[in-house]
Amino acid sequence: MSYELILPFFPEELRELLLDPSISDLMINGTTGVFADRNGMIEHIELRTPYTNERLQAAIERVARILGQDLTGQNPILNTRLPDGSRVAVVGPPSSVYGPTLTVRKFNRWFTSDELVASGSLPSHVRDTVVRLTGARKNGIIAGGTGSGKTTLMKALLDHVPMQERLIVIEQPAELKIAHPNAVRWEAVAAIPGQVAVTPSQLVAAALRHRPDRIIMGEIRDECGYDLLQAMNTGHGGTLSTLHADSAVDALDRLADMALSARTNLNQQFIRSQTGKAVDYVLYCERDSTGRRRVRELITVKGYSHAEQSFDTEEIYRASSTAAA
Repeated sequence: MSYELILPFFPEELRELLLDPSISDLMINGTTGVFADRNGMIEHIELRTPYTNERLQAAIERVARILGQDLTGQNPILNTRLPDGSRVAVVGPPSSVYGPTLTVRKFNRWFTSDELVASGSLPSHVRDTVVRLTGARKNGIIAGGTGSGKTTLMKALLDHVPMQERLIVIEQPAELKIAHPNAVRWEAVAAIPGQVAVTPSQLVAAALRHRPDRIIMGEIRDECGYDLLQAMNTGHGGTLSTLHADSAVDALDRLADMALSARTNLNQQFIRSQTGKAVDYVLYCERDSTGRRRVRELITVKGYSHAEQSFDTEEIYRASSTAAA
């Protein structure tokens, strides 16, 4: 499948924006405005030729069908991916008041860790420390907000994993470009007519029976945090995952909370202790005020203190609020 199958459904100006390599996120708010994330900054795109919500809705419905899904009034939410792994998210009527909302997160290219270091996004000593931890099969979390560069950083770090290792990569949707020849790509899918849901939790459980050297979780969501903790605490080292959080320590709290949401009968302190045992390090990414993505924090995790009711961590690196990382 190629873009030629998808682009003809959109007006010419929107096609140009979808193909523009300087745009990482394209946001179409019905007919009320088109916005783009260009080099980390959001800008309003003035279109030369207006389009109708009916044409936009028709285009999105056709794209959804090509990608194997349906967008209808009874099923107005779509989360899928384009052939190159770019994410497509839609909320249509009746939920989206002023016409369908379409957001495309594009992956124009992947960066190596050397390129991230050269751009100032990743300090070289932080990269070298994490590469050593990865080589020692330590379990890591990459945390940050939306658009902070978590997936890009994960891909760059996975390039340092030995090529002979077997990776099982679980995502929703699938987007990472993995170079390893023995990498298995699995994608969690939502329930749609004629297809049952396949959850991340189910795929983590299945991964344990497929002889993984490492389990890579594209993003930890909800109750699958518990299953991932169990995998990490039962000898499956070298796991790497991302999640949304406000700091490196907050990532540990969020992982524990997600695990607890799956097993509400378990003691909170037990789950937090399991989290402290499972995770060895956390990287925190951010997008600064200039729109640049960078690594803000690196901590290592020593465990969980029941007496202090807090995670025992060591700060390895923290960028200043003003200096380049």
